[in-house]
Amino acid sequence: MKIYLDIFFLVNVGMNFCVFVMESFFQKRRIHLFRLLGTSVLGGVFITIFLISGIHRYRLLSFLAYGAGSAVLVRLAFGRTTVHTWGRNFILYYFTSFLLSGVLQYIQSIIGKQGSLLLILSGTGAALYLLYYFLPSFRKYEDRTALYIPVRLWYKGRRIQGKGLLDTGNQLTEPFSGKPVVISGRDFVTPLFDKEAPLFRTIPFHAIGTEHGTLQVFQAECLEIRTADGLWRQTEEPWVAIYNNQVSADGEYEMILHPDLVQQI
Repeated sequence: MKIYLDIFFLVNVGMNFCVFVMESFFQKRRIHLFRLLGTSVLGGVFITIFLISGIHRYRLLSFLAYGAGSAVLVRLAFGRTTVHTWGRNFILYYFTSFLLSGVLQYIQSIIGKQGSLLLILSGTGAALYLLYYFLPSFRKYEDRTALYIPVRLWYKGRRIQGKGLLDTGNQLTEPFSGKPVVISGRDFVTPLFDKEAPLFRTIPFHAIGTEHGTLQVFQAECLEIRTADGLWRQTEEPWVAIYNNQVSADGEYEMILHPDLVQQI
């Protein structure tokens, strides 16, 4: 069987890109197009070298090399994650690949083997076109449901900076004043307390998996939020709840913002 390396490379780049974008759709993740495209190109280089080197002729070595290469590609495509999230991404990568290749193979069985190369090229192109077509709609949905906003939090003259998730599901308020409460991971806010620890207050909360719980809150000096026009707008003496773990397993944001607080700014 004659294989054209340039076509083989381009087809694998397209397939990888389709798989990564589809996986992002399934997980409702933010799509980093250039990162996914770059990773797809590296994946095409890897599989081409894999073919040229002849590793595929040795079953065990082929299995180990392909698994290790896929693990690295998943890490590059979706960035820093926890081990649990990385494992989920790795499994979903193979599931999505199986799903896409299964659809193409089913169509191939209908039209016959003579059109297999044409099928892969046209099928990959069609999948990319559909992803491109639906991407604007997905972007609008993402903007409505998960908006990441640069934030700066001040306490006793010290400042930390990160990203906040605008979550309409956060309805936490301070019981006495009724003011909205933002939620932050403990590791993110700890650097603020080098000079003086704040006076903490305990408030009740409930969430999925936690019917009744409590959170420690403190009143910071100022919370700054960068608006769409690039300006920093602030709210004085915001209430900040401390969550013992990271609020984002993937590290994409450090704080969960309250929608009422953002509207006030």
